[in-house]
Amino acid sequence: MKPALYNRATHFSIVWGVTLAVLTLLEWHSLDRDPVRHEIISPFIERTLSVSLENGPAADEPALIEPDASQDAVLRYEVDIRFNGPLFLACFFGPVLVFQGIGLLWNHYRRD
Repeated sequence: MKPALYNRATHFSIVWGVTLAVLTLLEWHSLDRDPVRHEIISPFIERTLSVSLENGPAADEPALIEPDASQDAVLRYEVDIRFNGPLFLACFFGPVLVFQGIGLLWNHYRRD
């Protein structure tokens, strides 16, 4: 009898890897539309948000500008989005190794 080329662990590993990659890519590309308001679900994507006030009153002169004169002030959002590659690789290969280990144990005990 000819052994199968791929066992169940390999199939689970392929499905896991493709699913993780597709979900991460979808999350990454959805941040292009609205990076400030979008809730990030993926733990592999880190967002740093800083807000600054342009054309507003100086910090050392708090009461010199009246509220009517400061209506030109605009909030400026600076968003820095980073991908955490080592965490992605750990979450990618961790389950793959577990699937392969379970598959090897299953085949070992099934033969006995």
